[in-house]
This record gives sequence, C-alpha cells and structure tokens, in this order.
Amino acid sequence: MKIKAHAVGRTVLTVLFLVISACSRPEFLDAQGKAFDWQDFHGQWLVVNFWAEWCAPCLEEIPELNRLHEEAGLTVLGVNFDRPELAELKRQITALDVRFPVVFSERRERLAELTPQVLPTTYVFDQQGRLRHKLVGPQTWATIKAAME
Repeated sequence: MKIKAHAVGRTVLTVLFLVISACSRPEFLDAQGKAFDWQDFHGQWLVVNFWAEWCAPCLEEIPELNRLHEEAGLTVLGVNFDRPELAELKRQITALDVRFPVVFSERRERLAELTPQVLPTTYVFDQQGRLRHKLVGPQTWATIKAAME
C-alpha cells in the first residue's frame, strides 16, 4: 500500500510540475528567440500586423511600421501569415528590413483568433490591452497614429 501511495504522490507532483511549467512559459517567441507575454505590453500601445512576403501592400507598409516601432511607448509586433520555418522567416525579415519583432511560435490561441481574411491587417490595442481598431489594407504611420487617438 505504501508503494502505491508513493507512486500516486509522485504522479500528482509530476502533473503539478507540468501545469506550473506550462503556465510559466512565455506566450510567444519572436524570430530572434526573445520571449514575450501579453503582460509585457501592458501600459503601452500594441500594434499587431499580419503580413506576408508575397503581399505587395504588406511590403509597402513595412517602413511605416519600422518607424512606428521606433517610437517610445508602443510596440509593433509582426505575424507572418504563412508561418514559415524559422530559417525562412529570418531570411524574409532580413531581406525586407523588418525592424520590429515578428512572432515565430506561440503558446496560446490569442494570435490565432486574430488571423485575418485579408492582408495586410493591423490590430491596435490600447495600454490596457483592449482591441481598439482593426485596420484592413496598407497603413501608414499617420493612419495608425490616428487610430491611437
């Protein structure tokens, strides 16, 4: 009986460890390996942009998104619609001069829920993490700043 209780106790501890570990993992990683959680963006504006290498309007707005990301108090986060392997994603980021973080992997479904039907699509979240705007089509620094007002 003691052996069974010990085995059950070890199983419970293993399951508990796995649950705690899963909770402490980051919600997503960018292509450079930096870990992020949604909480990391609390208190600042977050602009989530879905793009693809084959999407001409997406490519047109990358310099605008770079400029926006360089401002204090907000973060631009890119999501490649095609979800390429890491080496290909890094190649695209370099070739297109993307200077904002681009999601490589994610743990939760939040980004999957945002996956648009049209590219480019940009989501603007306020400092409290509330979705303020869904912007469809190519955006400029000015149109995104206007959405933040």
